[in-house]
Amino acid sequence: MFLDHKLKKAVMAGLSALFVAAGSGTGANAQEELRFVTSVPAQSFIYADILDVWAKRVVEDSKGTLNIRLFPVGTLGRDPATHLDMVRQGIADIAYFIPGYTPGAMGEATIMELPGLIPSSVAGSKAGTEMVEEGLWRGQGMESVKILGMFSTAPALLTTKEKVETLEDIKGKKLRGAGPVLLSTIEAIGATPVGGITSPQIAEALSRGLVDGTVNEWVALTIFGVADAAKYHLNINLGTSPLMVAINRAKYDSLPEEARAAIDKHSGEEFAELWGKEFDKRIEAFRSKAMQESDRTFTDLSAEEKARWDERLQTVIDAWIANTPNGQELYDRFTQALETSSN
Repeated sequence: MFLDHKLKKAVMAGLSALFVAAGSGTGANAQEELRFVTSVPAQSFIYADILDVWAKRVVEDSKGTLNIRLFPVGTLGRDPATHLDMVRQGIADIAYFIPGYTPGAMGEATIMELPGLIPSSVAGSKAGTEMVEEGLWRGQGMESVKILGMFSTAPALLTTKEKVETLEDIKGKKLRGAGPVLLSTIEAIGATPVGGITSPQIAEALSRGLVDGTVNEWVALTIFGVADAAKYHLNINLGTSPLMVAINRAKYDSLPEEARAAIDKHSGEEFAELWGKEFDKRIEAFRSKAMQESDRTFTDLSAEEKARWDERLQTVIDAWIANTPNGQELYDRFTQALETSSN
């Protein structure tokens, strides 16, 4: 009887330990789920053809250790400006975010906003990735996250409600911009910079007369309906916007080796190339379609006028170099990386 009782206790203890192990996710077949917050709708190509593709590649190579659940805009963290902090604090595990919405987070990456510098999304994304991997872009307050993807948009152009051909035409007009450098660029050409307007709000701001124009690339102009509210486009490279994907570092460190290996394999340069190729492809498609619309006007600066604009825009570059710690060194290294990635 006593032996039966001891045996029963031993069996129950063994079963209890087994259930605890299974419930805690420490078993051999345990699968971690990572919550991936984004600021784009599920039907957008950024979500469907880039972020979701990346997630599926990682999961496929994780040997059953990972599942990544993407949250489109509004389903986890409605304000895009909070997404970096959500990852820093562990509320989300991974985030796609715009550093310009969190000033100071990645100050070095504002070099991407400089006018006339980056020729394409592929070139900018690969060059930016190189800077991150060399430890030259560390950001501020980024110790709690690990950068998985460093991206650039394609070059932005000037889109306005009235035709612009000269510096005189743009003087005093209210232009929307994102990020401190782009706002400085707007000021340098004699316009009035307007910040604090997120991409989904631009079309309404134009329609209500809050701004006279905006500086964006063709993806934003198209998917946010901006091109429906303003139909004059000046073909000039006014800079790009940096974008990022990062994971909570403590979460990353806690993952099984197979999961970390899968994330590392598909991050960095591979992620940058996936982003850049898809982004540039969409830019060309959106721009080509817009150029066929009869009520839309595209303008190129005359050689004489371009020289005037370039002189103004150079002051933005000079100021960035002067006001950024090791600015000249970072500028020289980034332009070198751009040259390599553009070939």
